[in-house]
Amino acid sequence: MVLLVVALVGGLVLWAVSREAGLGSPGSANALPEGGGIQVGAAPSEDVPQVQLYEDFQCPFCGVLEEAVGAELAQRAEAEEITLTVTTMSFLDGNLGNDSSSRAANAALCADDQGAFLPYHSAVFAGQPAQEGAGWTDEQLLGFGETAGLTGEAMTAFTSCVQDGTYDDYVADMQERANRDDITGTPRVLVDGEQLEDTQMQGLMDGSTSLDQVLGSGS
Repeated sequence: MVLLVVALVGGLVLWAVSREAGLGSPGSANALPEGGGIQVGAAPSEDVPQVQLYEDFQCPFCGVLEEAVGAELAQRAEAEEITLTVTTMSFLDGNLGNDSSSRAANAALCADDQGAFLPYHSAVFAGQPAQEGAGWTDEQLLGFGETAGLTGEAMTAFTSCVQDGTYDDYVADMQERANRDDITGTPRVLVDGEQLEDTQMQGLMDGSTSLDQVLGSGS
């Protein structure tokens, strides 16, 4: 009996340690391991700027940043002028009492499987509700897939992925990874591993600082 109890306790401890350390949930086509986010654009290299973006789909200032520089970031990533890694956090679910950040992040991963991460990402922010915390219905999240250009079999696969919550665990891993990296608010931008200062972030959002200036300061 003593041996059984010791074995049971030991097993529980090992399980707890594994849960604490492990970020092993599978992600979508362009998802980095261990909740590292979605990486698009050029392959990581010293020859191109490495841009890391942390955001929450329900974050109003993330929407402001997306409106200001989102299209240019996407264009540069698609032209392989930068490596863009996007971590979609979900901490605002707890603050706002809903699950829209997590559901939108899962849907964005589902869109990634269909080659439409950046268009979907843009569509969600363009469709942010006027009132923070109102969130999105499942129908709205699926509708953003159509806005992102998904049709036919791609839309069918996307719909199933969203409805099944296929990447819910990876979404949780992204939040945990961000916590471990001391990212406590959004939006946050890092260029070549260096976090932009608040004045630079404000400049990007109000247009007084160009993306070229920011990328140059980080290289």
